[in-house]
Amino acid sequence: MLIRPSPYPEELDRGYLGRVMRENGKATEKDAVTLMGIWAGVADKTRREVSCLELLSKVAGSELSMFVKQHTTLPFRRGITSYHPDLPHGGEQQRSMLWTTGMQLARTGAYFCAECVHEDQGFHGQSYWRREHQIPGMLWCSKHATPLKYTKHESAFLLSPAAQFPHCVTVDEKWVKQAFNNKAIQRYNEICCNLLDTRKPYDVKYVSEVLKEKASERGYQTHGGKVKSPLLSDDVIHAFGRKWLATVLPALADKPEGSYLSQMDGVLHLKTSASSTSVYVLALAVLYESVDMALNALESSSSVMITRTRQPSPQFTRDELLEAYIQGRGNYPIIAASLSVSTPTITFKLAAVGLPNLAKQTIFRAALAFYVDKQSVQASTEKGNISVAAMEELIRNAGCDLTRALQAMQRPVGRGTGVRRARQLTPGEASSATGPVATKFSPRLRPEQLRAQELRARAEEACLA
Repeated sequence: MLIRPSPYPEELDRGYLGRVMRENGKATEKDAVTLMGIWAGVADKTRREVSCLELLSKVAGSELSMFVKQHTTLPFRRGITSYHPDLPHGGEQQRSMLWTTGMQLARTGAYFCAECVHEDQGFHGQSYWRREHQIPGMLWCSKHATPLKYTKHESAFLLSPAAQFPHCVTVDEKWVKQAFNNKAIQRYNEICCNLLDTRKPYDVKYVSEVLKEKASERGYQTHGGKVKSPLLSDDVIHAFGRKWLATVLPALADKPEGSYLSQMDGVLHLKTSASSTSVYVLALAVLYESVDMALNALESSSSVMITRTRQPSPQFTRDELLEAYIQGRGNYPIIAASLSVSTPTITFKLAAVGLPNLAKQTIFRAALAFYVDKQSVQASTEKGNISVAAMEELIRNAGCDLTRALQAMQRPVGRGTGVRRARQLTPGEASSATGPVATKFSPRLRPEQLRAQELRARAEEACLA
């Protein structure tokens, strides 16, 4: 027997799972999922075959697509995407998406509103988790205009929000007031909430065209490569503020003025997702003066027709090509996307200056061994596991800049990449941080990784000198 509570309006999937678990007297999430599987008659199926989301929708007596649309953050996280944009949220055509990312959180931690808790207890007899409160950058409850509370522990969703009062953190009230009076943040929040109610995502390649046209009208740079015009990323920083941005896109929070950031500036020209949905919403909130105008722009993207006209081949200086080559780690398709040109075009231009395609890791390892580690041809071929003929072809096509480029691209040996991986900060971390925030709370790097970072930085400076 299974007790089947009805989901509350806008109740988050994980919170609903917690209620099913508690009302059936189960102590763990695993036990609750097993019980639901037995009740649904699929106890012999794996979660790959029947995901937890599918089980929850059956318990709720709801169609899977409707449950996903009303109780998960998937409509927001997939709101603007290049991955199966024609697939409705919760569509069974891509079942792997349901068990891999279906119940994924949009940000770290569990957020709730104290006023909502008190109202829920009076009306429903218990409190529950709302999905709107889990949107990255959301600092206050839209219904009560009061600061949200949160805990870093995601296991909190298995209990009620009321149980979190003794050990939760409240978003700083002064900071909330500042954010509440920020028109850009208000637009961002409203656009995100609207995306939660969509049936299917918007296609990145069409959204990008609409954003590009609007950005071009306002004089922003709409392509990769050397910065020659005002950057959208700079105005996003001015509009939202660095500390608030650290809760959404930490890399943007520490970006130097005037430097191109593909995660943000790439939304204007990359035809595959430059970053998360949040970044496209940041762009919409800056480029359009009202939420209605931004939402209308999204709707109009559905009918955009991308016309292909023959354009003159873009011209890049040798330094611009070298910089893009380093950033793209010698991978021609990635470099082409960053410079907004076709792969055949970038192939011709890079080959002409002696910068070969290093997309294959075998070629990349062999090149590092020969040009950076100064190993013999034979040793380099063995290092990369390539033929002598392939090594000779690489050497024949290499120019004088390849060694410097490889030195700049070299990564440290051993565990880790040597790159500080920024994560979204909690409101408490962001509001109290001083100085750079994107890497402030990242794991410590080993000494050899730090040394490798310094060597790469010096090599990059030498290439640009």
